[in-house]
Amino acid sequence: MKAKLAGIQYLGESGITQECKKAVINLVHAGERIEEVKILTFEEPYSKAHALLLALEYDIQIVIKGGFASDYNGEGPKGYAFVLNLLAQYTDNIDEYIVPQRIFERISSSSLTVKDLEYINSIGKVRPVRWYEFIQFSNENRNNVFSEFPLTIPMALIDPRLIEQALEFETNPDNAIMNGYRKIESIVRERTGLNNESSTKLFAKAFQGNDPVLYWKNLDSGESKGRASLFTNVFMAYRNNRAHQEPKHNLSDDIREFMLINQLFILESEAVER
Repeated sequence: MKAKLAGIQYLGESGITQECKKAVINLVHAGERIEEVKILTFEEPYSKAHALLLALEYDIQIVIKGGFASDYNGEGPKGYAFVLNLLAQYTDNIDEYIVPQRIFERISSSSLTVKDLEYINSIGKVRPVRWYEFIQFSNENRNNVFSEFPLTIPMALIDPRLIEQALEFETNPDNAIMNGYRKIESIVRERTGLNNESSTKLFAKAFQGNDPVLYWKNLDSGESKGRASLFTNVFMAYRNNRAHQEPKHNLSDDIREFMLINQLFILESEAVER
């Protein structure tokens, strides 16, 4: 009788550390809630190979193939330390299990069976805990882990009127940013009727002073003044420099600037006409 295959998903490529690292990063970056991590270790004569069995919400199980290693220097151990440092930030439920070669080979061929999973669930955890020696909780190490995440616009946070520019951002960040600045100016000009003003003068007349055209309800004067100043300050600090010079920003800076523009859109949408 043919063994019944386990209904699980496989990510990464056996023996290719970078692909397995990327698989873990993408899961975390996508907001998947990782509830349990089982390190599946195959002990070879001079090193250890590691795969991961991840339990997510709704009883979803994902295998990260055996691209990790330990007990020698190289990319495999570095990747192993990286993913453990990353996963330890999201769950305390991490344990290691020694599995035989046959199971490790089936992980490689994406063919774990139901009986394989039953076997993994039946064996004891490695004690004393040894994976913990790869974890470093320093702030510097934590920042290094997250620095490898994809640099992307968080689309769920974008004002609907800025979606077109957000979609353009991937291929032409500078153009998307400049179009965002132009668009917020046009929106404020249309709402206020200040057709002959632009840039900082436009925003100063629209939002600042004792009797501005646009204001925010139920805010004290200090908070209103702070919000109003954001418009002129962002344009003075970022837009003017970008408009008069060749773009020299890196992608991280561009994303931060785009999100500043997005915040101006959100503040404008919350302002009412006097």
